[in-house]
Amino acid sequence: MDSNRKRGGVPSKTSSELVRLDAVALDEDDEILPDFEAEVDDGRRVWVTAVLERTAVVEPAPGEPKVLVNRHRLLVDPRRLRVRHLASKEAARRGREAARQLRLQEHNPAA
Repeated sequence: MDSNRKRGGVPSKTSSELVRLDAVALDEDDEILPDFEAEVDDGRRVWVTAVLERTAVVEPAPGEPKVLVNRHRLLVDPRRLRVRHLASKEAARRGREAARQLRLQEHNPAA
């Protein structure tokens, strides 16, 4: 059994330390990495296995089926979240444009 997981009963954090998952401030190019503990607004402790745009996949207890929960129903300690910076959309667009220019130069070497 995973010792990092809490099961039922009294929450380990005070409500002042917890914020709604959908209220966590992130830069546009950041995403929250999975595998952290959260509390559903009805008091249940769950383990978050994936964070999607408006929902999260949670495991209520080890071995139980995973379920979707709206992000606004999940309370988390923002200091415990891990965040990954994504390549910006603009950088990706510039990369695609540079690759396109190289292909054009290969097909038209005289140009």
